[in-house]
Amino acid sequence: MMYASVIVVVLGLPILVVALVVLLVIGSRGRPRDHEATVVAARRHETRNAAAAVGASVCAALAVGNPAVAALAPPGVLLGVAPFAAALTYCLARAAGETRWPRPTGDVRRAPLVRRSVRDQGGWPLPLFLATVGVLAVALVAFGFNATADGRTVERMLVDAAGTVREVRRAGPFPGWEFGVPALVALVLVVGALFVALRAVTRRPPIGLLSAAQDDAIRRTSAARVLAGAQAWVGLGAVGYLAFSTGALLRVGWLLGGVTCAVAAVLVLVGSMVVAGAAAVPRRAEAPAVETDAVPPAAPARPVP
Repeated sequence: MMYASVIVVVLGLPILVVALVVLLVIGSRGRPRDHEATVVAARRHETRNAAAAVGASVCAALAVGNPAVAALAPPGVLLGVAPFAAALTYCLARAAGETRWPRPTGDVRRAPLVRRSVRDQGGWPLPLFLATVGVLAVALVAFGFNATADGRTVERMLVDAAGTVREVRRAGPFPGWEFGVPALVALVLVVGALFVALRAVTRRPPIGLLSAAQDDAIRRTSAARVLAGAQAWVGLGAVGYLAFSTGALLRVGWLLGGVTCAVAAVLVLVGSMVVAGAAAVPRRAEAPAVETDAVPPAAPARPVP
Protein backbone atom coordinates (compact mmCIF):
# COMPACT_ATOMS: atom_id res chain seq x y z
CA MET A 1 0.00 0.00 0.00
CA MET A 2 2.82 2.40 0.83
CA TYR A 3 4.58 1.70 -2.48
CA ALA A 4 1.35 2.33 -4.37
CA SER A 5 0.95 5.66 -2.57
CA VAL A 6 4.49 6.65 -3.51
CA ILE A 7 3.83 5.81 -7.17
CA VAL A 8 0.65 7.89 -7.17
CA VAL A 9 2.42 10.87 -5.61
CA VAL A 10 5.59 10.72 -7.70
CA LEU A 11 3.92 10.01 -11.06
CA GLY A 12 0.25 10.91 -10.80
CA LEU A 13 0.41 14.38 -9.28
CA PRO A 14 2.98 15.83 -11.73
CA ILE A 15 0.87 14.51 -14.61
CA LEU A 16 -2.19 16.18 -13.09
CA VAL A 17 -0.30 19.47 -12.74
CA VAL A 18 0.79 19.36 -16.39
CA ALA A 19 -2.77 18.56 -17.49
CA LEU A 20 -4.15 21.51 -15.53
CA VAL A 21 -1.66 23.90 -17.07
CA VAL A 22 -2.29 22.61 -20.60
CA LEU A 23 -6.08 22.62 -20.35
CA LEU A 24 -6.59 25.82 -18.38
CA VAL A 25 -3.74 28.06 -19.49
CA ILE A 26 -2.35 27.10 -22.87
CA GLY A 27 -5.68 26.18 -24.40
CA SER A 28 -7.44 29.03 -26.20
CA ARG A 29 -10.51 29.54 -28.37
CA GLY A 30 -8.99 31.73 -31.02
CA ARG A 31 -7.91 35.33 -31.02
CA PRO A 32 -10.45 38.07 -30.26
CA ARG A 33 -11.35 40.49 -33.04
CA ASP A 34 -13.05 43.38 -31.27
CA HIS A 35 -12.97 45.37 -28.04
CA GLU A 36 -15.59 43.42 -26.08
CA ALA A 37 -14.20 40.05 -27.15
CA THR A 38 -10.72 41.16 -26.08
CA VAL A 39 -11.93 42.05 -22.57
CA VAL A 40 -13.81 38.75 -22.25
CA ALA A 41 -10.83 36.73 -23.50
CA ALA A 42 -8.45 38.52 -21.13
CA ARG A 43 -10.61 37.95 -18.07
CA ARG A 44 -11.28 34.34 -19.10
CA HIS A 45 -7.55 33.75 -19.39
CA GLU A 46 -6.96 35.33 -15.97
CA THR A 47 -9.56 32.99 -14.45
CA ARG A 48 -7.98 29.95 -16.10
CA ASN A 49 -4.53 31.02 -15.04
CA ALA A 50 -5.67 31.42 -11.43
CA ALA A 51 -7.48 28.06 -11.46
CA ALA A 52 -4.43 26.27 -12.90
CA ALA A 53 -2.13 27.85 -10.31
CA VAL A 54 -4.44 26.91 -7.45
CA GLY A 55 -4.69 23.32 -8.70
CA ALA A 56 -0.93 23.05 -9.10
CA SER A 57 -0.29 24.46 -5.63
CA VAL A 58 -2.75 22.05 -4.01
CA CYS A 59 -1.05 19.15 -5.79
CA ALA A 60 2.33 20.35 -4.56
CA ALA A 61 1.08 20.61 -0.98
CA LEU A 62 -0.40 17.10 -1.13
CA ALA A 63 2.77 15.69 -2.68
CA VAL A 64 5.18 17.20 -0.15
CA GLY A 65 2.91 16.60 2.83
CA ASN A 66 1.98 13.05 1.86
CA PRO A 67 3.00 10.62 4.63
CA ALA A 68 4.82 8.38 2.17
CA VAL A 69 6.96 11.27 0.95
CA ALA A 70 7.28 12.96 4.35
CA ALA A 71 8.84 9.76 5.70
CA LEU A 72 11.91 10.43 3.55
CA ALA A 73 12.92 13.32 5.87
CA PRO A 74 12.98 13.71 9.66
CA PRO A 75 9.45 13.57 11.13
CA GLY A 76 7.44 16.72 10.48
CA VAL A 77 10.05 18.58 8.43
CA LEU A 78 8.49 18.12 4.98
CA LEU A 79 5.03 18.63 6.42
CA GLY A 80 6.15 22.00 7.75
CA VAL A 81 7.59 22.94 4.34
CA ALA A 82 4.49 21.84 2.39
CA PRO A 83 2.68 25.24 2.52
CA PHE A 84 5.78 27.02 1.24
CA ALA A 85 6.23 24.44 -1.54
CA ALA A 86 2.62 25.13 -2.52
CA ALA A 87 3.25 28.90 -2.52
CA LEU A 88 6.35 28.43 -4.68
CA THR A 89 4.42 26.27 -7.15
CA TYR A 90 1.57 28.78 -7.26
CA CYS A 91 3.85 31.71 -8.08
CA LEU A 92 5.75 29.78 -10.76
CA ALA A 93 2.49 28.61 -12.35
CA ARG A 94 1.21 32.19 -12.39
CA ALA A 95 4.42 33.38 -14.01
CA ALA A 96 4.12 30.68 -16.69
CA GLY A 97 0.52 31.66 -17.40
CA GLU A 98 1.53 35.28 -18.03
CA THR A 99 3.25 34.20 -21.26
CA ARG A 100 0.01 33.05 -22.92
CA TRP A 101 -2.21 36.11 -22.91
CA PRO A 102 -4.65 36.50 -25.86
CA ARG A 103 -3.72 38.76 -28.75
CA PRO A 104 -6.18 40.49 -31.08
CA THR A 105 -6.08 40.13 -34.87
CA GLY A 106 -6.55 42.81 -37.48
CA ASP A 107 -4.67 45.29 -39.58
CA VAL A 108 -4.52 47.98 -36.88
CA ARG A 109 -3.41 47.28 -33.32
CA ARG A 110 -3.40 49.95 -30.68
CA ALA A 111 -1.78 49.39 -27.28
CA PRO A 112 -1.14 52.07 -24.64
CA LEU A 113 2.44 52.36 -23.37
CA VAL A 114 2.44 52.97 -19.62
CA ARG A 115 5.37 52.61 -17.22
CA ARG A 116 4.41 50.27 -14.37
CA SER A 117 6.26 48.92 -11.34
CA VAL A 118 5.84 45.90 -9.10
CA ARG A 119 5.07 48.20 -6.17
CA ASP A 120 2.27 49.97 -8.05
CA GLN A 121 0.64 46.76 -9.25
CA GLY A 122 1.04 44.98 -5.92
CA GLY A 123 -0.68 47.69 -3.90
CA TRP A 124 -1.24 47.27 -0.17
CA PRO A 125 -1.19 43.41 -0.23
CA LEU A 126 2.51 43.48 -1.18
CA PRO A 127 3.80 45.10 2.06
CA LEU A 128 1.40 42.89 4.02
CA PHE A 129 2.90 39.79 2.43
CA LEU A 130 6.45 41.01 3.10
CA ALA A 131 5.47 41.77 6.70
CA THR A 132 4.13 38.22 7.08
CA VAL A 133 7.36 36.77 5.71
CA GLY A 134 9.41 39.04 7.97
CA VAL A 135 7.45 38.12 11.10
CA LEU A 136 7.75 34.42 10.35
CA ALA A 137 11.48 34.68 9.57
CA VAL A 138 12.18 36.54 12.82
CA ALA A 139 10.08 34.03 14.75
CA LEU A 140 11.88 31.04 13.22
CA VAL A 141 15.28 32.50 14.09
CA ALA A 142 14.13 33.20 17.66
CA PHE A 143 12.72 29.69 17.96
CA GLY A 144 15.98 28.22 16.70
CA PHE A 145 18.04 30.00 19.35
CA ASN A 146 15.64 28.99 22.15
CA ALA A 147 15.11 25.36 21.19
CA THR A 148 16.95 22.50 22.84
CA ALA A 149 19.77 20.58 21.20
CA ASP A 150 17.37 18.15 19.54
CA GLY A 151 15.70 21.06 17.69
CA ARG A 152 12.21 19.86 18.56
CA THR A 153 11.47 21.05 22.09
CA VAL A 154 11.78 24.16 24.25
CA GLU A 155 13.17 24.02 27.76
CA ARG A 156 12.91 26.25 30.83
CA MET A 157 14.81 25.79 34.09
CA LEU A 158 13.29 27.10 37.33
CA VAL A 159 15.90 28.10 39.92
CA ASP A 160 15.56 29.28 43.50
CA ALA A 161 17.19 32.28 45.18
CA ALA A 162 20.36 30.28 45.79
CA GLY A 163 20.72 29.45 42.11
CA THR A 164 19.77 25.79 42.50
CA VAL A 165 17.72 24.26 39.72
CA ARG A 166 14.40 23.21 41.22
CA GLU A 167 12.57 22.10 38.10
CA VAL A 168 13.19 21.65 34.39
CA ARG A 169 10.20 22.05 32.11
CA ARG A 170 10.31 20.81 28.55
CA ALA A 171 7.57 20.89 25.92
CA GLY A 172 7.17 20.22 22.22
CA PRO A 173 6.74 20.10 19.33
CA PHE A 174 8.73 23.29 18.97
CA PRO A 175 10.28 24.49 15.66
CA GLY A 176 14.00 24.60 16.29
CA TRP A 177 16.69 24.77 13.63
CA GLU A 178 15.73 21.36 12.24
CA PHE A 179 12.42 22.89 11.14
CA GLY A 180 13.51 26.52 10.84
CA VAL A 181 16.34 26.16 8.33
CA PRO A 182 14.27 24.38 5.64
CA ALA A 183 11.40 26.82 6.22
CA LEU A 184 13.70 29.85 5.89
CA VAL A 185 15.20 28.52 2.65
CA ALA A 186 11.69 27.88 1.31
CA LEU A 187 10.62 31.41 2.26
CA VAL A 188 13.51 32.91 0.29
CA LEU A 189 12.49 30.87 -2.77
CA VAL A 190 8.84 31.91 -2.40
CA VAL A 191 9.70 35.62 -2.22
CA GLY A 192 11.88 35.28 -5.33
CA ALA A 193 9.15 33.43 -7.25
CA LEU A 194 6.57 36.01 -6.18
CA PHE A 195 8.59 38.88 -7.61
CA VAL A 196 9.17 36.89 -10.80
CA ALA A 197 5.40 36.47 -11.18
CA LEU A 198 4.66 40.13 -10.39
CA ARG A 199 7.39 41.22 -12.80
CA ALA A 200 5.78 39.09 -15.50
CA VAL A 201 2.46 40.84 -14.83
CA THR A 202 3.96 44.31 -15.11
CA ARG A 203 6.14 43.54 -18.15
CA ARG A 204 3.69 41.62 -20.31
CA PRO A 205 2.75 43.40 -23.57
CA PRO A 206 -0.34 45.62 -23.40
CA ILE A 207 -3.58 44.03 -24.54
CA GLY A 208 -4.54 45.54 -27.87
CA LEU A 209 -7.83 47.39 -28.37
CA LEU A 210 -8.05 48.24 -24.66
CA SER A 211 -7.56 51.59 -23.00
CA ALA A 212 -4.76 52.12 -20.50
CA ALA A 213 -7.30 52.08 -17.62
CA GLN A 214 -8.82 48.75 -18.72
CA ASP A 215 -5.44 47.14 -19.29
CA ASP A 216 -4.26 48.35 -15.89
CA ALA A 217 -7.40 46.99 -14.19
CA ILE A 218 -6.74 43.51 -15.60
CA ARG A 219 -3.10 43.72 -14.52
CA ARG A 220 -4.08 44.76 -11.00
CA THR A 221 -6.48 41.80 -10.87
CA SER A 222 -3.64 39.45 -11.85
CA ALA A 223 -1.24 40.99 -9.32
CA ALA A 224 -3.85 40.83 -6.55
CA ARG A 225 -4.46 37.14 -7.19
CA VAL A 226 -0.76 36.35 -7.33
CA LEU A 227 -0.34 37.97 -3.93
CA ALA A 228 -3.50 36.34 -2.57
CA GLY A 229 -2.29 32.84 -3.37
CA ALA A 230 1.16 33.46 -1.96
CA GLN A 231 -0.27 35.12 1.14
CA ALA A 232 -2.74 32.29 1.73
CA TRP A 233 -0.12 29.54 1.61
CA VAL A 234 2.60 31.42 3.50
CA GLY A 235 0.02 32.59 6.03
CA LEU A 236 -1.12 29.00 6.55
CA GLY A 237 2.44 27.92 7.21
CA ALA A 238 3.06 30.86 9.54
CA VAL A 239 -0.09 30.17 11.54
CA GLY A 240 0.95 26.53 11.94
CA TYR A 241 4.43 27.37 13.21
CA LEU A 242 3.16 30.08 15.54
CA ALA A 243 0.33 27.91 16.88
CA PHE A 244 2.63 25.01 17.76
CA SER A 245 5.09 27.42 19.35
CA THR A 246 2.31 29.02 21.39
CA GLY A 247 1.34 25.71 22.95
CA ALA A 248 4.92 24.73 23.76
CA LEU A 249 5.81 28.12 25.27
CA LEU A 250 2.71 28.22 27.45
CA ARG A 251 3.33 24.70 28.73
CA VAL A 252 6.81 25.60 29.99
CA GLY A 253 5.50 28.81 31.58
CA TRP A 254 6.76 31.45 29.16
CA LEU A 255 3.53 33.45 29.16
CA LEU A 256 4.78 36.52 27.29
CA GLY A 257 6.27 34.50 24.47
CA GLY A 258 3.20 32.32 24.14
CA VAL A 259 0.79 35.25 24.07
CA THR A 260 2.96 37.08 21.53
CA CYS A 261 2.96 34.06 19.20
CA ALA A 262 -0.80 33.66 19.61
CA VAL A 263 -1.49 37.31 18.75
CA ALA A 264 0.84 37.12 15.74
CA ALA A 265 -0.93 33.96 14.52
CA VAL A 266 -4.34 35.66 14.74
CA LEU A 267 -3.10 38.76 12.89
CA VAL A 268 -1.54 36.66 10.12
CA LEU A 269 -4.73 34.61 9.77
CA VAL A 270 -6.97 37.68 9.55
CA GLY A 271 -4.62 39.44 7.13
CA SER A 272 -4.46 36.41 4.85
CA MET A 273 -8.26 36.14 4.78
CA VAL A 274 -8.60 39.84 3.94
CA VAL A 275 -6.10 39.60 1.07
CA ALA A 276 -7.78 36.48 -0.33
CA GLY A 277 -11.24 38.05 -0.11
CA ALA A 278 -10.12 41.27 -1.78
CA ALA A 279 -8.58 39.37 -4.69
CA ALA A 280 -11.75 37.41 -5.41
CA VAL A 281 -13.42 40.46 -7.00
CA PRO A 282 -11.90 41.55 -10.36
CA ARG A 283 -10.57 45.09 -10.49
CA ARG A 284 -12.54 47.53 -12.62
CA ALA A 285 -11.24 50.35 -14.75
CA GLU A 286 -11.56 53.75 -13.17
CA ALA A 287 -13.84 56.24 -14.84
CA PRO A 288 -11.93 58.87 -16.79
CA ALA A 289 -11.69 62.23 -15.12
CA VAL A 290 -13.87 64.99 -16.50
CA GLU A 291 -11.72 67.59 -18.15
CA THR A 292 -12.36 71.23 -17.31
CA ASP A 293 -11.44 74.23 -19.37
CA ALA A 294 -8.31 75.97 -18.23
CA VAL A 295 -9.65 79.33 -19.47
CA PRO A 296 -12.81 80.60 -17.77
CA PRO A 297 -15.77 81.22 -20.05
CA ALA A 298 -15.98 84.70 -21.44
CA ALA A 299 -18.41 87.09 -19.83
CA PRO A 300 -21.56 87.88 -21.83
CA ALA A 301 -21.18 90.88 -24.09
CA ARG A 302 -22.68 94.08 -22.83
CA PRO A 303 -24.98 96.00 -25.13
CA VAL A 304 -23.34 99.00 -26.68
CA PRO A 305 -25.20 102.20 -25.75
